[in-house]
Amino acid sequence: MPRKTRRSLTDDEKDLWKKVVEQVESIESAPPLITQPNSKPIKKKQTPPVPDIQPFKIGAKAQAKATTRAKPPSFVDRPNQTSPNMDRRNFQRLLKGQLEIDATLDLHGLTADQARMQLQMFVQNANRMGNRLILVITGKGNKQFVDEFNRPRSGVLRTGVPEWLKTGPVSHLVLQVTQAHGKHGGGGAYYVYLRRQRAR
Repeated sequence: MPRKTRRSLTDDEKDLWKKVVEQVESIESAPPLITQPNSKPIKKKQTPPVPDIQPFKIGAKAQAKATTRAKPPSFVDRPNQTSPNMDRRNFQRLLKGQLEIDATLDLHGLTADQARMQLQMFVQNANRMGNRLILVITGKGNKQFVDEFNRPRSGVLRTGVPEWLKTGPVSHLVLQVTQAHGKHGGGGAYYVYLRRQRAR
């Protein structure tokens, strides 16, 4: 089989080939059509910190609130801030030390039990005699102690007398208990205003 001889390119074919080569070179040297956008780098999402969980007991907050409620302010903390049970005009005169005192009881030097007994007897006798206003001297007290609500207190008698008068066997005879005016002992004494004796 005879070999085919290569024919040479015609001038038209050479021109055409030249144009193709030029186009290929221009495409390779041209800048890329797709460019990267000038966008900010994407930040990685930060994992939120794990909260520090403190150990707890069920009902701990409820117990704390209950403890707080179980500590009402003492009479010693607010001796004259209660609503008056007696006539308001006389109550104001009482606070100013302007009412006449019918009898005085001094509890200095007594133990709590002795003072409580003396106080009850004194109130009963004063009521039988028709007295209305008595002065009970307790002293401010130097001995520090803690009451049933775990509050620091100074003076067993100073703290105890208002409670004995409000809750003891003579409570039905007492109309008002309030801290005495400065000229009658101030924080170391109490005015005890008794109810009017009932006619028999």
